Amino acid sequence: MKKTILSLALLAGLTSAAQAQTGLKLGLKGGFNGATFSGNDSKGNQYKAGFSAGGLINYGFSDLISVQGELLYSQKGASIDGINYTTPSASTTNGTFKSTIGYIDVPILLKTTIGDNGKGLFFELGPQGSFVINNRDFIEDGGGKQISSSNTSTDDLNKVVIGYVGGIGYQLTSGLGIGIRYAGDFSQVYKDGNSKNLFSSAASGFNGKNPSVRNSVFQFQVHYLFGGK
Repeated sequence: MKKTILSLALLAGLTSAAQAQTGLKLGLKGGFNGATFSGNDSKGNQYKAGFSAGGLINYGFSDLISVQGELLYSQKGASIDGINYTTPSASTTNGTFKSTIGYIDVPILLKTTIGDNGKGLFFELGPQGSFVINNRDFIEDGGGKQISSSNTSTDDLNKVVIGYVGGIGYQLTSGLGIGIRYAGDFSQVYKDGNSKNLFSSAASGFNGKNPSVRNSVFQFQVHYLFGGK
């Protein structure tokens, strides 16, 4: 009888703990992006600064495990050195390609939190779909002066790309949390074939074709969660 009572008490305690941070939470998040391109034609790529911001929804199955979906506007792109650009006056100069591509990112993450009451160190991993919203790219010379017109067309871009996200962070008792994550894409940034815009006029070794590159982004983010039990 004592063993039965002890077992029931233990089960009740575990059930109570498991329910402590279960349920639905909503949140806001934002942060800094360090973005570049990876892939076959990524030689000369440098990181560029951007930002991400949006909302999230988190469902906790227990203190340890939750699933989190996010909807974020995220600036990606790259800075590419060594672009031999032919100007409208037919002169050729060595410059830097500057790209800023705006996406709506939709990651679906499995989140594991190590700590009491759903607080403490967390790890997250999952797939991500990204949808192109806007684009701006141009060529600048070695002094930082823009020497090409700005291209805002998205014709050369794959409008939907698939990737993955992995990260680590810390959830504070107040609901505030911080995290660092890496987001990489399986899909190419640009469509295969000839460029319709800027790369068609850049004699950089691409020969008028879009480069074979993928987004590669490090993100530092701050979030705040509302709700939950």
